[in-house]
This record gives sequence, structure tokens and C-alpha cells, in this order.
Amino acid sequence: MIVDFIFDVASPNAYLAHRVIPDFEKRTGTTFNYIPCLLGGIHKLTNNQPPFVAFAEIKNKSDYQIIELERFVKQHKLNKYKFNSHFPPSTIQIQRGAIAAKELGVFEQYIECVLVAMWENDKNLSDIEVLKETLNENDFDVNAIIEIVTSQACKDELIKNTDEAVSRGAFGVPTFFLNNQIFFGKDHLHQLEEYIYSLKN
Repeated sequence: MIVDFIFDVASPNAYLAHRVIPDFEKRTGTTFNYIPCLLGGIHKLTNNQPPFVAFAEIKNKSDYQIIELERFVKQHKLNKYKFNSHFPPSTIQIQRGAIAAKELGVFEQYIECVLVAMWENDKNLSDIEVLKETLNENDFDVNAIIEIVTSQACKDELIKNTDEAVSRGAFGVPTFFLNNQIFFGKDHLHQLEEYIYSLKN
């Protein structure tokens, strides 16, 4: 079974989901298909807002979001996680880079690289020069990636991925699809797992 993972590295919860996916795949025998989308585009198309905006005026809600995230980090021993001081990031170039990395056959290495830089090493990847430097330090063919990133085909594919995610029901990141079922958020991965087991029984 293949689970479509709607992701944008802009989301700390996408990073946290990414970290627990390998064990999830081993337990369930599934494979996750990462689909690069633009979180800002999803929010715009669905009239949604990021939590730090949506909950800004709700007493205690933002504080609870932090508590919930810290519990997840502790539960899964994700001790390298660090909230990015440059938040919220602009990730359009990074997400186009993910599409380029797929085309070049280095997707898994690319995603690991940019997620570590963003959510462990506090890099300002919104700055294209920092992104290039980070990729260069990790032995990527930066010129090949940037050539694809700046192409119209790559730009169109990111827009298409984002539009299709919304048409399937996505309103944020991380979102997971299996068959015609949608699961939103890292905290609902257990429901996805239960659904997978139900299909096997």
C-alpha cells in the first residue's frame, strides 16, 4: 500500500511526521509517497490560516499547541528538533527543489538535507543563497537542481500538486491519503495505522 504524504518543509509537523514514518512503514508494510506542495498555497485555496495566526487570539490555544508538540518530540525521542528562529519560512524554492530532486533521483537525500537544515540546524533556507550553500555542503549538484527549479515545468508541477491536494481534501500539512481516506496531522497517524490494519483483516 502506498500512502500519499502531502508535505511542505515549512511545517515543523511535517518534519516530525517524516521522522516517525520509517518505523511506521516497517510496522505496516506501507510506502509513503512524498508529494511536494506549497503550504501557503493550500492555505490560500482553502481560506485556512497557519496555527500561529489562527489561534493568536484564542487564550491558551497556542500554549497547548507547544505542549502537544513537546509531548510528541519526547514520545518519539526526537531530541534534535529545534524550532526554526526564521519562522515562518518561505519555501517555494525548497519545494521546487524537491521536485527537481525527484527528477534527478536524489529525493530522499534532498528531503533529509533540507529538513535537518531547517528543523535541527536553524538554517534560514528562505534565503536562496543559504539553500544553495547547504546543498553544496552536502554534495548535491546545485547547478542541476537550480536549472530545474527555475524551469516553467517545475513551477507548474508545484502548482498542480498543490491544487490536486486541495481537490482531494487537504487544508494543511501534513496530510495523508490512502485510497479515498484522508488523515490530517502527525497526531492522527495512529488512525491511519488502524485503517491500514482494518484493510488487512
